[in-house]
Amino acid sequence: MNIAINTLSVTPQRGGVKTYLTNLIKKLAEVDRNNIYYLFVSPINETLFDIKKENFKEIYFPLYSDNRILRIMLEQLLIPFYIKKHKIDVLFSPGNFATIFPGCKQVLVIQGPLTIREIREKYAPKEISWMQGFYYNIMLPISARKADKIIAVSNDIKKHLLNQVKIPEQKIQVIHEGVDLNFLKSSVDEPPHPKPYILFLSTLFKYKNADKLLMAFAKLKNERKIPHTLVVVGRDPRNEMEKLKRIVDEEKLSDYVIFTGAVPHEKIAPLYKNADVFVYPSSVETFGLPVLEAMACGTPVVASNRMSVPEVAGDAALIVDPDNIGEMAEAIYRVITDEKLRESLIKKGYERVKQFSWEKTARETLRVFEEVYNSGR
Repeated sequence: MNIAINTLSVTPQRGGVKTYLTNLIKKLAEVDRNNIYYLFVSPINETLFDIKKENFKEIYFPLYSDNRILRIMLEQLLIPFYIKKHKIDVLFSPGNFATIFPGCKQVLVIQGPLTIREIREKYAPKEISWMQGFYYNIMLPISARKADKIIAVSNDIKKHLLNQVKIPEQKIQVIHEGVDLNFLKSSVDEPPHPKPYILFLSTLFKYKNADKLLMAFAKLKNERKIPHTLVVVGRDPRNEMEKLKRIVDEEKLSDYVIFTGAVPHEKIAPLYKNADVFVYPSSVETFGLPVLEAMACGTPVVASNRMSVPEVAGDAALIVDPDNIGEMAEAIYRVITDEKLRESLIKKGYERVKQFSWEKTARETLRVFEEVYNSGR
């Protein structure tokens, strides 16, 4: 079987998509020696996939655009040509949108929550332009119908997709992401920030709710007099930092909040390991990998009750309403003061992580490729 993987939606900056595809491809290379893989790569991501296996080949796309819609249009024109040239049997499209006329079987992955209208309108109504929203509303249903099989990275995404697009439920298969435990090998001799501290780690989109965590932290400082610092880690693509720093100034927290900016993934283990608690208050999430990474590091977690986060966290985290500042503050306080609760969450976290591995993700994805390929024979 000749399998093409469209990596063109992946850039070095797109954390979640990059983590998903780089780990999946790496594990596919380990578990599958029989099929031939063609990776469609671009000028800005060709160094991300360094697979030295005879059955993995890279196909370089010289045309690329930072404009997402223009890039997708270029893909629609060029991919069918390469599929025919290399006699591809199955096209794997992990970037939310299908190639409309690929000339072969196609497996689509939905993991971009804002492509789904219901999620966007409920939790992030102003996060993208009207033009992007209009495009998504057209392309997502077309893509879902054109794909032979759809992989959703959580049951929550499956539910929302079925609410928007009328397709058979059996067309969608849920395959969870995994945890790459190699990131734990980072040196942890010295804590990266003065202890004790509370950790937030995520891209600073508005719907990640760093502002609400700041308000909960201010409440803990003022009412509970906790000694902790709050460490906020993540890149800021939408200039959310201006609003967050305004809250810090208004609440007189400038001595107690550290903004680190983006931190490379290979250096985040010490941040998790030395934190007293990891707080993940996101309203919009397709999976929520940082929750599992914190658990793998032995750090107790307070997490949002929205979308896929409870599905991933299970009973190994305290689940809160991210809009309820008091509830979030109380959960954080319980974790940092109740030793029995901390020990219970840490133990449950270690067990929870065992249920998610990239090898499992790769094997389940490979079975989908085989199912789609054999269905047309």
